[in-house]
Parts: sequence; structure tokens; C-alpha cells
Amino acid sequence: MIKSIRPETHVVVGGAHLLIYPEETLAQAQIDSIVIGDGEDALLELATRLARGQDLEEIPGLWFKKEGKIIRNPPRPVEKNLDRLPFPDRSDLSLTQHRFAADRLSPAAIMITARGCPFSCTFCCTVDRIHRKRSPQNIVDEMLVCREMGYQWIDFWDDVFNITKPAILDLCDEIIRRKVNLPWSCRGRVAPFDEEMAAKMAEAGCERVNLGVESASQEILDRTKKGITPEQCRRAFALAKKHHISTVGFFMIGFPGETREQALQTIRFMMELDPDFASFLSLFPLPGSEIYQQAIKDPTFLGDYAREYAKSPTPGFIWRSWTTTLSEAEKDRLLRRANLGFYFRPRYLWRSFQRLSSLEDFYAKAKMALIILTA
Repeated sequence: MIKSIRPETHVVVGGAHLLIYPEETLAQAQIDSIVIGDGEDALLELATRLARGQDLEEIPGLWFKKEGKIIRNPPRPVEKNLDRLPFPDRSDLSLTQHRFAADRLSPAAIMITARGCPFSCTFCCTVDRIHRKRSPQNIVDEMLVCREMGYQWIDFWDDVFNITKPAILDLCDEIIRRKVNLPWSCRGRVAPFDEEMAAKMAEAGCERVNLGVESASQEILDRTKKGITPEQCRRAFALAKKHHISTVGFFMIGFPGETREQALQTIRFMMELDPDFASFLSLFPLPGSEIYQQAIKDPTFLGDYAREYAKSPTPGFIWRSWTTTLSEAEKDRLLRRANLGFYFRPRYLWRSFQRLSSLEDFYAKAKMALIILTA
């Protein structure tokens, strides 16, 4: 649409997929350049050079087209000092743009405190393995800006928030010292979520933590390089409940070679852990993940279809699952069994009713219940 209205406009794109399919993306006729990796400085340099009519060949991290050819500039070093980057400009966003029924529908500001993930789960497509984190002072500075703007909740959107225990304890101490007094939520691992971390997070205002369990089978956890145990999961969910932190548990079935009994074991484990909310999904191989590389070697998976889509994007794209042991029909039946069994237990329904904060909250939860029932 942009090119049809203003053909001279320079279109630059960024995103995680460019670490996987850079050539295929830049080959699109409507795209003039791409930024691979951290984009702040590269985008600023690009805008400056375009405004001055200068050549683009000296901008690290930028690939661009020149006379029909792709020019690949050298990579840009990973940005390790995240504190020097300005906070996102939220002035044109609505306070109610991001709200969760799990968080009393409070107006929430999304914040990211770190980049990169050092773990190597085979189902994850995170390509950036160099973890770097903002300082506690810098993070709290942004929290206070958000509070001043009227936000009533902070949703930390890091892939893994609690990678190192000392960093979390330091951040919580800073939040407490400067009296932020905002509830917040995060996404983390069951280890190193221990007694000290849970207590400190609760004291600092953490009211919800999303924890990745994935499977109840130690064999599956080991095969996917998750690096956790079912016992660590039990301990983490118990600690969250002890310190009055609500929980969201992430569970999956459909791993390569997973049996029906292992999938049922995961469903039973979800009921045992009894999180406040559960996300129970069927795995599909993501480009960039180790499982995707395994899948494209299987003739039944029908090749590197995501790369073909990157070369020729078309409407109606559907992610492809990988059937190894469980059939698609069986996975669908198990998903429905898990979601209905979890969310429509009398005890769970009564607990949810007791936690309703408003009529709007009731309507939001009723809408989700209808989606689960009709899925």
C-alpha cells in the first residue's frame, strides 16, 4: 500500500525472522532494506543518511538493494549497554490498549528489561543467545515514568525474566526502595524460582508469574533441552501460591516421539499443579528452532515450507504441525479434554467467580469460556 501511494518511500523492516530468512525477506520487491539484530542505531543511521542523500554501505547491520543487487553490510556488534537506549514513547498509546483479565483488567504498560536468552530449548525459535540486562535503576526509572502516565500495572515481557537470581533480587530491592507501588507480572523459569526469590518478588509487587512447564515427562523435558524437572515445577507453583502470586502455566503436547500416555501425564500434571490460568497447546515447529530443523528432514513434513512462504508471502498462511506419534485428531481431542477439564472444574469456576473484580471482568472471562467451549 505504501509503495502504491508513494513509490519513492524507502521501506525498511526488522524483526526476529530476519535472523532466519534475511535473503528471502529482502528479495520482496516492496522492501528496500532490512536491519538484522539490534535496530536502534542502524535505523537512526539509515534515516540520517537517507535524509542527506548519502550511500548506505557503511551502516553495520543493514542489508539493502542497490541497482537490483543485495548489498550485505558487516554485522553490527550486539548492544550490551541497554541503559543508554531511551524509553519507548508511549504518548500516543491508549492506557487501556493492553489489559488482561488475569490482572483485573488494569491498564498495563509492557516493559522489556533484557535481550537474548542463553537457553537452548529445542522448540524455541530464539536465535539471539547473548543475554544482556538493563540495570535495576534504569528499569525502575521507566516504571516510574509509566506510573506517572497513569498505568496501573507493569507487564515485563522478557522471554525469561528470572534468568539470574541476583539480578532479580537487586531489581526487587530497587523497586521496594523507591516505593514504586505498582503490581507487575513476568514470564520465567521454574528454576531458579526459589523461596527467597518468590518472597522478594511478592514484596516488590509481583502479582502474576507465567511459568513454562511444557511436559510432565522427564524424558520429554530432557529431549527438548528444557533443563528442568517436574519436581522443580511442583516447588515453583507451591511457592507462588504460598506468597500469593497468581500463576499461568504453559503446557504442550505433540513433541516428536511423544506417546499418548506421556500427553495424558502432562494433563494430569496440569491439574495437580493447579495454576490460576493454564495455556495448553499443541506444538508446531517454529522456523529457527532445533525441532523445525528435525522436522524438515522428515519427508512427511513436506519440506522447508516457512522458507518458501518467506520467499513468496501469500494470504491465509497456516503453521504446519509435525505428526510423529500422535495423530492430529488425537492431539485435538487431548487439547479439548485438557482445556475443558481444567477450566470447567466446579472448584475452578467457584474460585474464578470469587475473584471477579468488575462486571467487565465477568464479561471478559465469560467470553474466554465461550471460546474454550466452542473450540
